[in-house]
Amino acid sequence: MKKNKLALLPLFSALVLVGCGDDSASNSGAGSKTAEDGSSVETIYDLGACTLDREGDVVLVEDEGLEYLCHKKKWEDVGEPESSDSADEAKSSSSKKKSSASKDKSSDSKSKSSDSKGKSSASKDESSNSKGKSSDSEEDPDDTGDSKKSSSSSVPESSSSVVGAKESVKAVVISKKSFKGVAEKGPFVVGSTVRLSELDEDLDLTGTNFEWEVTGNQGDFVSPKVSLTNQYAQLQVSGGYYNENYFKNSTGTLTLRGLVDLDSRDRVNINVLMHLIYKRVVYLFTQSGKYKNVPAAKAAAEQEIMKAFGFGGANHPFEDLTIFGTTSDDAKLLAASILLQGDLSESELLTRLTSIANNMEKDGKWNDDEETRIAMADWIMSYSYGTSGIRQMLEDINEQVPDFEKYVSMFVGEAYGLGECNDKKDADFVQLKKSSSANLGQYYVCEDGLWRIMYSTEKLYENACTAKKSGTYMTPATSRYVYVCNGGRGSWSTLPLYKSPKEAFLNSEVTYGKIKDSRDGKEYKTVVIGSQTWMAENLNYFDTTNTNLVKNAWCYRDSVKNCDVAGRLYTWTAAMDLPATYQSKRATSEIKKQHRGICPEGWHIPDSTEWYTLANYVYKVEGASGMLKSSKGWEPYSSVNMSKDPVGFSAIPTGAYYGIHADPYEDYSQTRFDDEGYFANFWTATEGYYIDQAVYAYLDYRKTAMGFYSSTYNDKDRGFSVRCVEDVEIVEEEEEDEEDEEEEEEEVDD
Repeated sequence: MKKNKLALLPLFSALVLVGCGDDSASNSGAGSKTAEDGSSVETIYDLGACTLDREGDVVLVEDEGLEYLCHKKKWEDVGEPESSDSADEAKSSSSKKKSSASKDKSSDSKSKSSDSKGKSSASKDESSNSKGKSSDSEEDPDDTGDSKKSSSSSVPESSSSVVGAKESVKAVVISKKSFKGVAEKGPFVVGSTVRLSELDEDLDLTGTNFEWEVTGNQGDFVSPKVSLTNQYAQLQVSGGYYNENYFKNSTGTLTLRGLVDLDSRDRVNINVLMHLIYKRVVYLFTQSGKYKNVPAAKAAAEQEIMKAFGFGGANHPFEDLTIFGTTSDDAKLLAASILLQGDLSESELLTRLTSIANNMEKDGKWNDDEETRIAMADWIMSYSYGTSGIRQMLEDINEQVPDFEKYVSMFVGEAYGLGECNDKKDADFVQLKKSSSANLGQYYVCEDGLWRIMYSTEKLYENACTAKKSGTYMTPATSRYVYVCNGGRGSWSTLPLYKSPKEAFLNSEVTYGKIKDSRDGKEYKTVVIGSQTWMAENLNYFDTTNTNLVKNAWCYRDSVKNCDVAGRLYTWTAAMDLPATYQSKRATSEIKKQHRGICPEGWHIPDSTEWYTLANYVYKVEGASGMLKSSKGWEPYSSVNMSKDPVGFSAIPTGAYYGIHADPYEDYSQTRFDDEGYFANFWTATEGYYIDQAVYAYLDYRKTAMGFYSSTYNDKDRGFSVRCVEDVEIVEEEEEDEEDEEEEEEEVDD
């Protein structure tokens, strides 16, 4: 499902119009609206043939506002006319060139005149429709179908090599001709009846018919030898067919008919698009007064039906198309076939086809039928198997299935008023506001050029997950989880704590500072909270030559990647940058005011008083010191609301290293590394009640306040996180005993 606007061909490709017939002056201008000086015509169909005697002519096509140059028997788009005198000079030069060429080639032209009048145009089986712009897979998705936006665009050749609308094409007698083809809605079943009926010069049936049957499993047939008075005939198929939407043969029968051109053609197919334009072709040729030949009328009708579906233009005659083809037009045929069928029975489908054909017969537009368009779009957008299911089943029949999905999307985008889905709109989502739709109010996402339904997680957080966003993450303000886009199609998955990027734990609304550790070049976010400046991330420093750190610092579960997310876990002595011997004895004499420990220069390990100052500030300002928690990564608990991390401290529940203190029979700390998602533990520079203990601050998923342990669970050889605080000027004052540190556990908010 890619684009819903009419598309232009890429810029800078030449508009090539191949002339009809030989180099005959008498044939080239027949019936055209070319001005006497050859300077302007109304449409490209009035250009006539680009013959040798017109070499160098520059003609303005008024309905496009573009000029065309006759060069080497081909009309080439040379862009918009100049507004200055240079345009007149170009025309004057062109006129002189034409005059000269005429004199040189007059005798040759005369010798070929009679022959050229009797020839119909060539290459009918290789060319394509001419009136609209092409809409193949290489179109510019931003173009709107207005040729004036391109200074040099290419128009596909029609089945008549762009015969002018007013040119006459002589009838070609078909004698004992046999041809092959396929009959498709889905493929018609073996035994379906194929009939070729002769048409007279007014496209009325003459009564001459030839009948045979479909003989191949994919709708293949071979005609008997047929003889007709001219090259135009009605091809019809009646029978059951494979319903591509329900993966089985139809229970009823369907009849399709189309007008075919048998000249210079050994393959002729019949399909649903041919059926839709049959009446329109007959009307254009016999009643509109605009077309003197069938090929031009047929080419115009082919363009119109493609545009009616929102597919852009047509590049090939419809009798060349097959749902198992390789061209963009083959893909459009399959898309139209799927959309038209929907969930209808055979009789309901025929009624729909008849209604559309009648609607377009007189003006070539599918007007006043929004109900049908919406019904078709509703069906495909609600279809349980989706286009992927249809593709899978079709590929079981034939491995060659064209890229029909984008054309289905183009139709839906136009029918629903969603606009086109292209690369620029990837991951955009739009709410459907068509009141007649059964899907009114539903949201649709643009992904890979296709519109699809918006899934619940995407809708909840107003963030689409598409293939192009795969691997990106989101941190919704209302969720405690970090989500990763897992391959697109709305697949947002929650990330485990240590699989999340560390940036996900920060508060995007807080203005952070940063420092760079000169020892290893690592950078850390910093945040001012009250009168203190703290690191907003856990320290991740290690030096293999520092014996105080070796065997006393760990990455969670021994994974270096985990250190990148949540920093290292240090013993108390490692954090203080002291020998491990102090794990079993007092270090009072070694501890300094603003003890740097392993913090970067200008920063230090905060003592319990500094931690208490932090917690008390947040409690008084935000209502709970538990608001120091990051908004992400914490396990939920019924009585605890999710932290919004208002001050940006962003404490991550890293878990801890328990070493010899792990106990499999405990609720927590059961293994060497445990408790991620539940606790965040931070060493202070203050020793504990016993010689082998130190005070640590902690945040608990079950509690709303920061707490402190000074006499239990605080062995110096446990591994906890480190947050550094910036040094401040020291004011000498009398030391006071802090008896509260001797409490077993204290919570700041009590």
